Amino acid sequence: MSRPTSTSSPIPVVDAATQDVITDEQAHSFLDAGLLVLRNVVGDAERAALQRETLPLVERAAGRDADDPYRADFRYRTQTVSGSSVAYRVEYVIDKSAACRALLGHPFILNTVEKLQGPNFIPTYDALVFKLAGEAPAIPWHRDASPERVDDAPIFNVDFYLDGSDLTNCVWGVPGSNHWPPGRVEAFLAERQRITFDRAGAVPILMEPGDALIHNILVLHGSGPAQSWFRRVLYYEFRPAETERRHGPHHPRYIPLKQRVLVSSLEERRAIPYVGDEVSYAYRPTAGFAMDVVDTGAPVTYRYPHEDYWLSDEAG
Repeated sequence: MSRPTSTSSPIPVVDAATQDVITDEQAHSFLDAGLLVLRNVVGDAERAALQRETLPLVERAAGRDADDPYRADFRYRTQTVSGSSVAYRVEYVIDKSAACRALLGHPFILNTVEKLQGPNFIPTYDALVFKLAGEAPAIPWHRDASPERVDDAPIFNVDFYLDGSDLTNCVWGVPGSNHWPPGRVEAFLAERQRITFDRAGAVPILMEPGDALIHNILVLHGSGPAQSWFRRVLYYEFRPAETERRHGPHHPRYIPLKQRVLVSSLEERRAIPYVGDEVSYAYRPTAGFAMDVVDTGAPVTYRYPHEDYWLSDEAG
């Protein structure tokens, strides 16, 4: 059942069950705040498939089997209450899950990405980030990238919540910090180095299963160490291909490969029974990016390691 949007939070809220794409007003609110909460994005059947297919990935990461073929894609942190190292992230998740690939083709999300970035966007990073039940590490305050990588169109992540979050394990954000100059960001981060996770000046982002959060890569955000229940979030980043070609961090040859990933994911989504009669997103890149979709000549794969495509100044 859909829920009404809220106007009490400094972070704008949209009910995705009532529209096919965000409105102009909602887009402007996101550009101002750097954060946008989307309620009711992922339906029950799709969320169940995502939960079912991501749980084994979490268990494999937590198991730390040195011979696991996915071992290189598992990430661990030690910023926990007890000081122990725990699993918290799985990279390249669409390579490991058909449901995660189908989610990349979600029409409301892609209609919204096009509205904010234009038709020549590409998917870049995809990962599963989780907090294990009982103990989970802090994610320190950070921006996802530096402003030198960004043009006028925003670069952002769409964070799909497979489980709910509350004050014990949620992400915190600083609305509007995507517009801060570097000096103000540095001062904010320096002030918070004294405490494990200082929430001063930030707001909690409380989410329900099936909700999504769009966060600008320049907005300050993070989360504290948790000793509560299990929480999973899928992070999919999108970038305008024009910006990627101009600033990187990937080589331009990365662009048509990720276009092919998006097209293949759209094809997979159309074959998934639980999407019902939704109107599929039509990916129609323009200008110098249009022919790249069909002319890559590359085999269809869903894992293009970032380090294989860094520009020379990213190496090492």
